[in-house]
Amino acid sequence: MLKGPEYRGRTLEQIISERVCFDSVGYAYRALSWLDVAKKGLNVCALQYAAHDARQAIEQLFFEEIVLSVGTQLDRREYEKCKGNSTKLHKIIRRLNPDYNKLAQFTKTIISILPQSPPLIMWDHKKLLKHWGTVSGYLHWAGEPAETFESTEWIQKGIGVVEKAADHIWKKNESGFTGIMMPQNMEPEIRVCWERFRAGEIDLNSVNRTAKIALPVLNKRKKA
Repeated sequence: MLKGPEYRGRTLEQIISERVCFDSVGYAYRALSWLDVAKKGLNVCALQYAAHDARQAIEQLFFEEIVLSVGTQLDRREYEKCKGNSTKLHKIIRRLNPDYNKLAQFTKTIISILPQSPPLIMWDHKKLLKHWGTVSGYLHWAGEPAETFESTEWIQKGIGVVEKAADHIWKKNESGFTGIMMPQNMEPEIRVCWERFRAGEIDLNSVNRTAKIALPVLNKRKKA
């Protein structure tokens, strides 16, 4: 994304009608906009809306990660069973692409040697799951008024919890782009390198050196 739009100072009408996107970035943007409203008057309703959009941002991000990493391997009926549950979405990624983290590291290393290559984002799924859990506490809550919505401390803590989650997604997206190389689409030299890295035979430094050696050959092949 890089240098996202300003989310502070937006009116309620602007939040619900302008720049409305239903992807992880769009949800994080709205969450931060609601939090800006919540901070100004310790508004509990705005905090709830922010918690909803922050949690939705995480769920959508996991879905985007699934599409990116496993594509058509995802059965629609299976996905329907776990919509709205980041833990189950994460399990789908681990089952259909158990080497996802390694593949993300490998992709980032390969891309880094290309001239003017875009910075790639690596998402920490465990951290996202933790945020999903803490944010949920301010979306689904019940308790004594004096200990919840009438408590300044409770509201301020909630704003901080939700902001930490939404801001994590927002800032990561400002730092680069999400992308991954699928093994079946790799050039033969890169595919061999990937298989060796996946098996633990070489490290990322070796991947970097191998890719630099292969780059002239790949460029020549591309021009042919």
